[in-house]
Amino acid sequence: MKEIIIIGAGAIGRGFLPWIFGNGLYDLVFVDSNKELIDKMRSRKKYSAYRAKNKKLEEMTVNIKDALLSSEFLIAKYPDAAAVFMCVGPRNAVAAAAGLKGARCPVILCENEPQTVPAVRGAIGGDNVYFAVPDVITSNTASPQILAKDPLSIITEDGIILVDDRAKGIKGNITFCSEDELINKHWTAKLYLHNTPHCITAYLGALVGARYIHESMSYPDINKIVAGSMNEMLSSLKLKWDIPHQFLDWYAEKELKRFSNDLLYDPISRVAREPLRKLELEGRLIGAAQICVSLGFIPHNILKGITSAILFEDENDTDHHLSFMRKVLPPQVLLTHILGLRKGEALEMIMRERLPKIISQLEELIRENKARK
Repeated sequence: MKEIIIIGAGAIGRGFLPWIFGNGLYDLVFVDSNKELIDKMRSRKKYSAYRAKNKKLEEMTVNIKDALLSSEFLIAKYPDAAAVFMCVGPRNAVAAAAGLKGARCPVILCENEPQTVPAVRGAIGGDNVYFAVPDVITSNTASPQILAKDPLSIITEDGIILVDDRAKGIKGNITFCSEDELINKHWTAKLYLHNTPHCITAYLGALVGARYIHESMSYPDINKIVAGSMNEMLSSLKLKWDIPHQFLDWYAEKELKRFSNDLLYDPISRVAREPLRKLELEGRLIGAAQICVSLGFIPHNILKGITSAILFEDENDTDHHLSFMRKVLPPQVLLTHILGLRKGEALEMIMRERLPKIISQLEELIRENKARK
């Protein structure tokens, strides 16, 4: 059989994509920079994947043709590959493309950022690089009971993947659509109705000591803020984008249900990682707040989400230096020099004025909910 190359054997790569192809369509080749993980995959040659569907878990054995370190991989060794799927994170996409120079097959980027497409095209010297939107929540782990049986297991939802239709020809459970529909409808909805409230759920959960997303949503105070942020973005999208309102309402409703799915065991550490990337000016938090402000209203719940991201602390996170900067820099310097807001612009003035009060509100939320716990 032809191969599907999966670069990034984490949540999407190891957990979700194998369900798209099942067993029998393609041989699966996994590439990752984590030596310990690759060694386990090489020795095992298979693992158990789980999918949450209809409130139950389905199990599938995933067979591994090859497992390679990133430094070992060259696309030339797989001249008949049907496609490459990359899911390594936007910051790592260009570096991960080092072994793809000269690739002739479609290279599909599941990277949560459309701008990775031109960057990877430049890195590999070809135009056969296309964007994809995995409409799914996939953990990067599983329940303790499942991990005790198979430490390589990951739990995913029964989601879908939408791919630029210029990559048509890849077999599997894939929805192909035009680049315009992919970006302006599906990616916009995912960015603001999934990514924005999802990361707010994670940052608020981290403050009260929750470990998983579904645990965070079990706190009524957090649930209320997350639902509020969803409504703020839903109102903004209806005002600003030409997307059918029925689609947006459906999307928002399904996302809130997803966040509470206790079968997924989706770690807060996964969703909250790299807070500075989540706080980029055009991104899911500050970018979302800017849209609301431009439409004439203050997004009180999203502001709490921004503040909770600023307060996030994880000594193992690559952006852990944010917590140091927050403690030593005046708020105005943090907002302008670190987060990039322009002094005197509407959101900067709102944040500067309200930041101390929001921090006090979040500290009260922490006290009340830690006491409850």
